Amino acid sequence: MNSILILTSINNRIILGAIIVVSGFMVLTGYSLSTAFYNSAHSALEERLTGQVYLLMADRELNPSLVQNTPEELSVDVIHTAYTSVSAYITQADGSILWQSSSNDKQFKSPIPPAKTEKIEHGKKVFHEYKVNGKSYIALSIAIYWDLQNQKFPLIYHISDDLDELNQQISDYQFSLWTQLLLMSLIFLISLIIILRWGLKPLRDVEKEIKAVEQGEQESLHNSYPDELKPLTQNINQLIQYERQQQQRYRNALSDLAHSLKTPLAIIKGQDFNENTSSSYLDNVDDAVQRMNSIVEYQLQRAATSGPSSHIQHLQLTPIVHTLIDSMKKIYRDKSIDFKLDLTPELQFKIDEGDFMEIMGNLLDNACKWCHNQISLGIINTKAELLIRVADNGPGIEKNMINEITKRGVRADQLTPGHGVGLAIVQDIVSVYGGKIQFTTAQEGGLEVIIRFQL
Repeated sequence: MNSILILTSINNRIILGAIIVVSGFMVLTGYSLSTAFYNSAHSALEERLTGQVYLLMADRELNPSLVQNTPEELSVDVIHTAYTSVSAYITQADGSILWQSSSNDKQFKSPIPPAKTEKIEHGKKVFHEYKVNGKSYIALSIAIYWDLQNQKFPLIYHISDDLDELNQQISDYQFSLWTQLLLMSLIFLISLIIILRWGLKPLRDVEKEIKAVEQGEQESLHNSYPDELKPLTQNINQLIQYERQQQQRYRNALSDLAHSLKTPLAIIKGQDFNENTSSSYLDNVDDAVQRMNSIVEYQLQRAATSGPSSHIQHLQLTPIVHTLIDSMKKIYRDKSIDFKLDLTPELQFKIDEGDFMEIMGNLLDNACKWCHNQISLGIINTKAELLIRVADNGPGIEKNMINEITKRGVRADQLTPGHGVGLAIVQDIVSVYGGKIQFTTAQEGGLEVIIRFQL
């Protein structure tokens, strides 16, 4: 039962609310107007009857002893009224008729019972409605006390009229009133429904666009909407964009994770195991496993976040650089690479340790892979910026490939093993920290990578 009463459509809620409000308003309006017309018509009739009683008093002799007890026609002024079947009476306190008009049908019922006429106040008007033979009448009675031989002699003047015509007019008015109110209500509700459909059209457009986005027909909401819906559509677009970026971030994280695990796996693979080196072998494998575990945790954290944390502390860079160089020497020991270092003492920078290791690890791995036998590494901390420079003496890279090598999956040499994501990872992390990366030809002849971070 409760589920039936719950309306899930805004359109239906507004229409139902409008029907209830309009119906209630029209009923109250119709009742008020009908009651006002009824009271006004009866008041007008009572005023006419009052005027006719006064005319009757003026038309008849005022001396009670001279009042004739024979039917007579009333004067023209007395019977001149908008209603027909006017009857007039003059009675005594006991209800006996002293005079009556000839239009009386002798079915008159006195509005003032004889027992109460002695208590009626002088000049007080008493109205009374009654029925005779199924017909409705209204009567007005006024008691006038005349002084006769030092005694109060009451005469009661009565005027009655037929109510059928008045009731018919009231009925016609009520029929016309309720018909017009019903017609006005229908016109109002139809107009409201039209305006409502026009007003809610932007919401229906939003619904259509969202369905189009779900079905892959469009990438975002791009229609123009009213000011009230702009915050909603903008938030929806931001949510759509964030969701896509999140999906892309997870895809990249899987690719980055696979790429990052290559270095510790290469260290393990390159270890020689024998009885004399068993202790160092186990130590190197343990270090590589710990490194792999750290890489997995870092990549999962990086996939769940979209920027650096405000709680990052300054990181000592020199020990990390030496650790990475030692790892590269183990991986590429066949090349006997000569590392030329230019490091500012006490190097510090506000960066996550995992992010810095990703940057330097990928740059050094890329340089070791392409160099002949020499790599230059410089990290200089000036007052304005942190400058990182990695150069090798390898074959370098063609100019037309410089803008392409930071794209995922792109490699300068398809014959060289790799996934083409190392420099893309570097580009992503550098961008997150607001840095800039530049690729040029080194003096040594190979590729030179320069990274600048603002301090």
